Amino acid sequence: MDIIFGRANAEELRKKYTVLDLESITMEDGNELEVFCLIPAEKLGLGDLPNLEQWTKLHNEFLSGYKNNQYDYCKDCIKELRGKFGGELDSFYDEILKRIEEKDVKV
Repeated sequence: MDIIFGRANAEELRKKYTVLDLESITMEDGNELEVFCLIPAEKLGLGDLPNLEQWTKLHNEFLSGYKNNQYDYCKDCIKELRGKFGGELDSFYDEILKRIEEKDVKV
């Protein structure tokens, strides 16, 4: 997975590549930095292409669920999304799952 910083950069690359939203990071100066990922074409097989739109939609719904504290839904999404996009996002999903589990312990 290649990381892209800033929406303008991501939108430009979306014209030719599969680019997915990840999250926003608050910088030390208080500004938000939007982070995206580019899925290398060689990670997607021809068999993946018919499902790419569906996976992208589920990924975006997963992010929305995470922002809205719908953690059980996120866990279900991760089960479906793991291994998709050539496995490029699995480490991201693992990190989000770790955050969710930490919140479950604190509650």
